[in-house]
Amino acid sequence: MPAAPANNAASLPIYLDNAAATPTDERVLQAMIECLKQDGIFGNSASKDHVYGWQAAEAVEKARDEIATAIGCSPLELIFTSGATESNNLALRGLAYGLKEQGDQRRHIITTPIEHKAVLECCTQLSTEGFSVSYITPRLDGTVTPEMLEAELQAHPDTFLVSISQANSVLGSMNDMDALATVAEKHGAYFHSDCAQSNGLFPLKLDHSKVSMVTLTPEKIYGPKGIGALYLKRDLKLPIHPMIVGGGHEKGLRGGTLATHQIVAMGTAFALIAKERKQVQQLQNNLRLKLLQGLQQIDGCVLNGYLLSDPHNSARPHLTATTPVDTLEQQTAHLPGVVSVSFRDINGALLLPSLRGLACSSGSACSSKELKPNYILTALGYPDELARASLRLSIGRFNTEEDVTRSLDIIAKAITALRGA
Repeated sequence: MPAAPANNAASLPIYLDNAAATPTDERVLQAMIECLKQDGIFGNSASKDHVYGWQAAEAVEKARDEIATAIGCSPLELIFTSGATESNNLALRGLAYGLKEQGDQRRHIITTPIEHKAVLECCTQLSTEGFSVSYITPRLDGTVTPEMLEAELQAHPDTFLVSISQANSVLGSMNDMDALATVAEKHGAYFHSDCAQSNGLFPLKLDHSKVSMVTLTPEKIYGPKGIGALYLKRDLKLPIHPMIVGGGHEKGLRGGTLATHQIVAMGTAFALIAKERKQVQQLQNNLRLKLLQGLQQIDGCVLNGYLLSDPHNSARPHLTATTPVDTLEQQTAHLPGVVSVSFRDINGALLLPSLRGLACSSGSACSSKELKPNYILTALGYPDELARASLRLSIGRFNTEEDVTRSLDIIAKAITALRGA
């Protein structure tokens, strides 16, 4: 793996917000630059009349092949978009409109209240257009079991789509996507999963899965922002209504000139993470273990995303602070780099501003400007004071053991100061 990028600004804080965005791998950046230079692959991939267009089209299809290889599907099943949010819109709204146009009478969608806002807002929009939505409240660790989905599908026989993410963006807890998709298929419903947090970090093997649609993005695996893809299982012949029309690009499902440099970079990012996955996971898991064990030493700590994460457990210290991390991890699978933690008896509004020298978040990036309690923790039954006093700490491949040690020191001192204020 490459070394961490040089940091010329010594005053910059430690970066533990890799679940929001990762720095671009130097090798990915170089692949992108080759498509922007005057003597590079700068042509329009839709230009079929000259070599510049042919080169661009070849580069696009090579990248499509790289992504398909990394996630175990056919390159014909990938549609390029501008990112995960657009992919979610194309999946949820595109399928809803497409089925309706075909005369399908089903109008119900099943999801959870802890999905990314890009999914939740799509559902809200569809609920104003004659569709209905029900929300499965997950377990305390943020996961949904096949039995829970089975019960919800039986209660709503008019369900045409289930949308549940593989990994939660705040808790890091992971669902068994294949098991849930199998339940959905049994009831004749399609299954979509927003894999923006997990894609590339785990071998998806979509060619052997019942999953119908998957949202993909390279921005969490050291690739660029502004590019993404939607996996559409070819055998299902999904009737997707395009959200952006014009030019007939991407089989008519997504109009607009393809951004060759972004697509090439995405392909490179997926190829690299597939090759180096074990190394990256080992690094992140080791640092995450150190971080979790250090947080357990801070008084009033509540680790979120576990079956023992009972927000109403008032015992001091909390069960998640006294249970060995290995035991907690055996109960729930997690992303290798994501930790969610809350702290008792502090003013949550002052928590992040107190962490000078540390860059992290209180929730998913698209919601971090809101001063409301974290909506994911609230949906799991957390009281407002714990949902406000929460942090998401996410480790990347360029973080070090020193980063974790210093971060723990910063957090511990901030908590002590806030309680003494």
